Amino acid sequence: MNQRGSGESKKTLWRCPKCKRRFANRNQSHSCGSYTVKDFLKSKSREAVALYKGFEKLVRECGPVSLAPAKTRVGFQARMIFAAVNKVSDSGLKAHVVLARRLPNSRFTRIESISPRNHVHHFEVHSAEDMDDEMRSWLCEAYSVGMQEHLR
Repeated sequence: MNQRGSGESKKTLWRCPKCKRRFANRNQSHSCGSYTVKDFLKSKSREAVALYKGFEKLVRECGPVSLAPAKTRVGFQARMIFAAVNKVSDSGLKAHVVLARRLPNSRFTRIESISPRNHVHHFEVHSAEDMDDEMRSWLCEAYSVGMQEHLR
């Protein structure tokens, strides 16, 4: 894992003793479970799986990530989860990125502010063409939030 930056981004990640998932904060509340990307994509069409894989590839262009599959989504984690695919179907995928600022953009379907430095930006991807340089810029900005660089 890329350990760039200082302070928070150099602390060792805490691992849940029950599910073995890693977290930036000790005793982070979460739902323990054994989930896989394969489970998330089970019974999805070839087109839906290809869209997910294209999105995952775009995320990985920002830096080293760990996959954090849960029951209803797949999170992408640097130190913290900074992006996720929340749903994938034949009509596209629903995803979000966490940014340290509110970024007005008509492509976002909703923006939730969960703290002064954490804003969840929801969006949809309907085709490979939607995964453009603009989306890459959101993902890479979110990656720096996932590395906790905004806390320096």
